[in-house]
Amino acid sequence: MLSIGIEKHQGLVYEGTGRYGRAVWPTPIITPAKILFESEEDLKAESSNDSITSACRFREDFFDPISRIRRGRFYFADNSQPLRWFLQPHPAMPFETTEKKHDLTKDLDTFNGNTIWHKFIKDQKTLPIVLLGLDDRFTTWKIIDVEAISTGEDLVTLKAQSKFGVLPELISEEIPEIYRAAIDESLNNFIDTTHHSAPTSVIDRARDAASMILIAYFNAGQEKAKDLGNLTKKLESEQMSIASSAAKIIARLHARAKPVEKQKRQLRAIREQDAELASQCLGVMLCELGWANWP
Repeated sequence: MLSIGIEKHQGLVYEGTGRYGRAVWPTPIITPAKILFESEEDLKAESSNDSITSACRFREDFFDPISRIRRGRFYFADNSQPLRWFLQPHPAMPFETTEKKHDLTKDLDTFNGNTIWHKFIKDQKTLPIVLLGLDDRFTTWKIIDVEAISTGEDLVTLKAQSKFGVLPELISEEIPEIYRAAIDESLNNFIDTTHHSAPTSVIDRARDAASMILIAYFNAGQEKAKDLGNLTKKLESEQMSIASSAAKIIARLHARAKPVEKQKRQLRAIREQDAELASQCLGVMLCELGWANWP
């Protein structure tokens, strides 16, 4: 299985086996990582003061900012640091080609490949989460797929767990269990849309999410699933005026985004700011229902 070595001063990365390495070029993005189970540990990323011998690194092979998907491999620090490697010349260091290969050695921070499937996933009741970054500068990711590749490593697919500030952080345990998956799916569809679609599409997905939220909140049957107006009235009857008003705004923006409605009533065109308003209203609804908190 491959190991990677990182040269501190130049930031160069090498890979190899048995401490014989070759340059990885272009230099990949290597991020401090921490794999943990949310129910057992606090969400604290690796500290910049931690010993490197207890560290983990994520080597990014692919990133899509729209879908918020990352794919890569995990490596865990060797017990002894740094280790001496025997290396081939690095393309970024032209003078190294003049040196004899058997003399080209470097002391590198060394991280060994590890199949996280066996260490963190197999026989576990819940999947771990991944914190990428250091100290207070980290993002949270969930593991959605693991593939064994020809090098013996696990190629891991991650999806962003946070909403990157678009929506508040969900309090999952407050959402009725039978609706959690559906709400998570509707909110993820909304978030995906905000990153690459027109304002009208964002408002459409906000309306879908708002409907799903109220269906779950009132445990409404299928016959009421399409009627956001009636569900909003139920909020009013329970004296939840802010959540009700937020839902009404989403509903009205959704209606005026329709071409027929726009032509009929001579309405102005929907703009990006309207989509931002729909997003804020969706967040307010979640918070007012006690299902989320703004960070």
